[in-house]
Amino acid sequence: MAAPSSDSVQKAFGLFDDDSSDDEYGYHEAAVATKTSTEVHLHFTPDPATAPPTVMKPSQYTPSLWAHMAPDFMGPMEFRDNSVEFGGGRGYYAACDIPAGTLLLRERAYVQWPDVDDRDALLVATVDQILRCDDADEIASNMAPLHPVRLTDLPSPLLSAAHAQYTNPLQSVLSNHKRSHEFDKWLQVVLGMQCNAFTSGVFLHTAMFNHDCNPNCVKFTPLTSLGVSEVRAARFIRNGEQLMISYLYPREQSRGRRQAQLQKQFGFACHCALCGRGDAFSAAPPTAETAETTLEDVEKAAAMLEDLFADNPSVNAGTVLHAALETLSDALELVAHDHIVLMRIHKLVADTCDSLLKRKTSTSSIEDIAILFLRSSYELHELQKMFLDKDHIDLARTLNDISQGIRLLLSYNPNVLLAEFPEWPTFRDASLVESQYTKEYKRIKKLYED
Repeated sequence: MAAPSSDSVQKAFGLFDDDSSDDEYGYHEAAVATKTSTEVHLHFTPDPATAPPTVMKPSQYTPSLWAHMAPDFMGPMEFRDNSVEFGGGRGYYAACDIPAGTLLLRERAYVQWPDVDDRDALLVATVDQILRCDDADEIASNMAPLHPVRLTDLPSPLLSAAHAQYTNPLQSVLSNHKRSHEFDKWLQVVLGMQCNAFTSGVFLHTAMFNHDCNPNCVKFTPLTSLGVSEVRAARFIRNGEQLMISYLYPREQSRGRRQAQLQKQFGFACHCALCGRGDAFSAAPPTAETAETTLEDVEKAAAMLEDLFADNPSVNAGTVLHAALETLSDALELVAHDHIVLMRIHKLVADTCDSLLKRKTSTSSIEDIAILFLRSSYELHELQKMFLDKDHIDLARTLNDISQGIRLLLSYNPNVLLAEFPEWPTFRDASLVESQYTKEYKRIKKLYED
């Protein structure tokens, strides 16, 4: 049974300008959690018998794990545990052919926590809060099926690093609760959270999805503190195909950076198709050999600018845009024109322009920013077509941004549009692209609205 569209899906279709046909999907900037404390206020998913009624109707599919704690909605997928290989066979598989946009899972966080910078301290603080609960052992039992099921399931280097990192603070917490003899049990809980938690907390059923750097499913992070998460098909998925999500955010990172993060946090090397193929189809430019900046520098700068923009979009947009353009210039000297990292930077440029356009300053300023917005959106779309399926939700917003950018420039100065974008030599060509992209945006959007 189909579920109603969520706020997280609607946000994915955010507009920088009003669109009379899509008013219900108006763009609203999300508040960013303050990262100043590791204080943990735990919220556990209630037992279905005592949980408040939900607007979801039960689906015909039921979980084989945590059957006593069923998610709000489970779509056409089945859980299999048919492999002893690390991470490869234990996961969800399509129970039938699944169209793009299909809702596969909707659940509330089992453990919900604030967004903080020091995740290591947060995990130990979470154990401390769990041990204050009367049903602490039941909570630990519910988290036991998470990887690692046994400490020895982890690669030796990761387990050694965990002992070095957590032994002293965890022993201190356990001593306070007179549970020093249960160190391995609670270290497993800590590592279960480290290897399976998302930004807003632990989602038990969602944790059973395996990772792919270019996955066939997409997880929507909740925009509010409700602690609700969805997983939907990002393309057509055939019966029996494994359902995958990305453990990384953003997805548009270099292979080296992705592999390092996956190895450090989860203890595995990714062998997905994207990692096997590489980050670009073309060769790097000759300037890469003499460039002073490294790709690592570029990605660190992009991450820092994303954080700065997220902290206060309306205040920091101008500063971030200027720095993002410099980062883009550095990147173009280092990597091929079709490198995956360029998607990340073009998106950042487009997002900051989006924020600046909302201010509606002087006409000349709007023209300049609109040109940047449209150019970055156009380049982003060209890259997305190489990496993403035609039905991917990320394409929808980019298509709409291009349409809105064309419309905005045509309304201010059509000659500027034609001069800056030789791809569209005439007014008719630009109008045709605007119309086609608007239709395609609405087609993709409809896939995710059930």
